[in-house]
Amino acid sequence: EHGLVTDSDEQALSTAFVEIAKTGKVNFRFTCNQNVILADITEGDKQIIDDLLVKYRVKNHTENRTGLRKNSMACVALPTCPLALAEAQRYLPTLISRIEPILEEYKLTEDDIIIRMTGCPNGCARPYLAEIALVGVSPGRYNLHLGGDVAGFRLNKLYRENINEDEIINTLHPIIKLYGENRNKGESFGDYVVRQKFVSIT
Repeated sequence: EHGLVTDSDEQALSTAFVEIAKTGKVNFRFTCNQNVILADITEGDKQIIDDLLVKYRVKNHTENRTGLRKNSMACVALPTCPLALAEAQRYLPTLISRIEPILEEYKLTEDDIIIRMTGCPNGCARPYLAEIALVGVSPGRYNLHLGGDVAGFRLNKLYRENINEDEIINTLHPIIKLYGENRNKGESFGDYVVRQKFVSIT
């Protein structure tokens, strides 16, 4: 149905964390946005940890990501979750790779746009708070929601139903174009789509 991400980067990341844990010089903290913080590192140990992050390409990966990729989140979905109707965790990186050239075209690669994907409507990755959300409804098909806010106080709204990958890209492209060309200074993507009434928030 789609091209899924390969395991090579995930394996490198897992190996990096194992090697960092073996040093005994760091504590791991997991955030509600699926991020990992390496904490409680002394000044004298920072170079050791930094060298491991470079060796296993973690630093390169994190420092060169687009704002969209940094702010992405997905539930485990297939094949782990029996409730999943579509892919999420394995597929979202692939979809983002198709969206990123559009962001680059309109000079938006550094913008922190929040995108989330789930394999079913139960919403384990909190998609209904995202600026862009994709909720799986069947294999390879998603409902597209728009208009959440950066702070997580505003629910988004359904924009398109039951669309596949090409339809997702074709739907988002003109909206991203307009956002890049017409947004107010400092205006987030979610605020822009609400202001322009792509979705109606009551």
